[in-house]
Amino acid sequence: MSGRMFRSVAAFEWRYQVRSPVFWVGALLFFLLAFGSVTVDTIQIGSRGNVHLNSPFAILQTLAIMSLFAVFVIVAMVANVVIRDDETGFAPILRSTSVGKGSYLLGRFVGANAAALLVLAAVPLALLAGSAMPWQDPEKLGPLRAGDYLYALFAFGAPTLLIVSASIFALATATRSMMWCYIAAVAALVLYFVMRTLLRDAQYDTVGALADPFGLSALAVVTKYWTAAERNSQLPPLSGLLLANRLLWSGVALLLFAWAWRVFRFETVAARRPAAAAATEPAPVRRHAAALPAPRADRATRLAQLWRLARFDFAFVFRSPASSCCWASACSTRSARCGAPASGTAARPGR
Repeated sequence: MSGRMFRSVAAFEWRYQVRSPVFWVGALLFFLLAFGSVTVDTIQIGSRGNVHLNSPFAILQTLAIMSLFAVFVIVAMVANVVIRDDETGFAPILRSTSVGKGSYLLGRFVGANAAALLVLAAVPLALLAGSAMPWQDPEKLGPLRAGDYLYALFAFGAPTLLIVSASIFALATATRSMMWCYIAAVAALVLYFVMRTLLRDAQYDTVGALADPFGLSALAVVTKYWTAAERNSQLPPLSGLLLANRLLWSGVALLLFAWAWRVFRFETVAARRPAAAAATEPAPVRRHAAALPAPRADRATRLAQLWRLARFDFAFVFRSPASSCCWASACSTRSARCGAPASGTAARPGR
């Protein structure tokens, strides 16, 4: 793998991701939610109690919870790395160049993950900005320590991002479908919440802490008996169950990426035709191609292209199986609410 080629691919992917609407919408939503959790009393992420809004524990807990919702942003950014070239038809052209498989896969993966990490960085940035607002009550705030925000992002958020993105990368390589990646993300979150419910007893603390890929259970076990003063002033050391959780799931992420690397087919295999069919095939008839019209780049052409692309994307979304399932679920929920009255309740006659 060429280092120069790897840097070029990673830089290209970084530029592509930071210019996409998914990046800006995700960063804006994460920033607003985290900013509102500090500045608005009705928005609460995690448990506060007597803990300062900018305490080390509050920063870690908020970032860990927001990492759950980052799954869908990661799906849109990382799964697109594997599927985008095949869907656009650019893959055969790209693979005919001097770009190697290692530079291509690793560069795309690193570039997309760097952009996703920047989206996740909107959370500690919003917490820092919200704590500096002039209307904040000084009694709810502790001293400003920049190291707490960096610790939360790189020691807690970055491993979680690596774990989720490697899993999505492997799934996209196997299925070549964005729809299945989103379905798997929803199923994984449902399974995660079920697992946390089943393992909430104290006797399962060790198992639950190790089985949590997001690290929320490990953080809860490590800080279970901390006082408010300790949560306001201390960071949990990266040792014991917390270190074991991060190392375990980081290893799982590396194994998943290695598996995706192995099964990914970088070369394009041409379909073979039978020799008899090739021998009996008539020679192609050469015809003079008609002159193509001159390309136009005026405002009317751009508006027409925008309308065509929007209509195509809307049709694709509403005809997809995932959209059909959502519509069926919404209709069944509405009919259940507006249909027959509950048992023991008489229906009112219409006016």
